[in-house]
Amino acid sequence: MDNNQVPLSVMMENANGKLTAAFSQIAQETHLPAYLLEGIVAGILSDIRKQKNIELAADYAAMNKADKADNTESEEKTDG
Repeated sequence: MDNNQVPLSVMMENANGKLTAAFSQIAQETHLPAYLLEGIVAGILSDIRKQKNIELAADYAAMNKADKADNTESEEKTDG
């Protein structure tokens, strides 16, 4: 089953489990105290938010481009 057929809720839960397991492994391996790990996680979250904003801007640009193309087609059909 490819990702397009897996419900988003299942994909999110799988990702959550993998992230939690990875975090636990890193915490055990590094022996860093929680307050230092918190700072690292905050930095990672900031990076994720930046990537989300980039993706959102790209999605809006793609939607606007598609809308303009649809409008151009509609205008050409009504003119012709």
